[in-house]
Amino acid sequence: MFSKKKKVKVESKDNPIEVSASVTLDGDDFIEVQDPEVVFVEDKDPSAKTASKTMKPSIISEGFEFIGEVRSQGDLTVDGILRGTLSLNTVLVGAGGVLEGDVSCNRMCVKGMFSGNLECMDLIVGSDAVVDGNIAFQSITIQRGGVIKGMLFKKE
Repeated sequence: MFSKKKKVKVESKDNPIEVSASVTLDGDDFIEVQDPEVVFVEDKDPSAKTASKTMKPSIISEGFEFIGEVRSQGDLTVDGILRGTLSLNTVLVGAGGVLEGDVSCNRMCVKGMFSGNLECMDLIVGSDAVVDGNIAFQSITIQRGGVIKGMLFKKE
């Protein structure tokens, strides 16, 4: 399938190198290269990573149920069912999503169902959404048809 193989020294994540779709580590400073394409490689040194690194969003897909605790500085989309405690940057509950539990985030957008305790800066409630619980927010947007039950607390 692949006929050419060569080794390339990895300098840093800022320098692109040509690697294959099936990258394999072959020691601390080298990677194996097959059928090249351009890819960026991250430094292995965790102290070299910056705090402002953009994180990819996580997804709880439709048909998937998760029970537990989620902590991240990134974003989460819930299209399935999630029950538990969450501490995130942004939470999006999709139209078919169900989120039950305690949530602390900067921004939350609900298009499906949420019940529990929520503390956030910005809350957006979609037109088909149902939000039930104790909600502490700094700003709130409720689209026509959106339903909120429970206690609302405006943070200053």
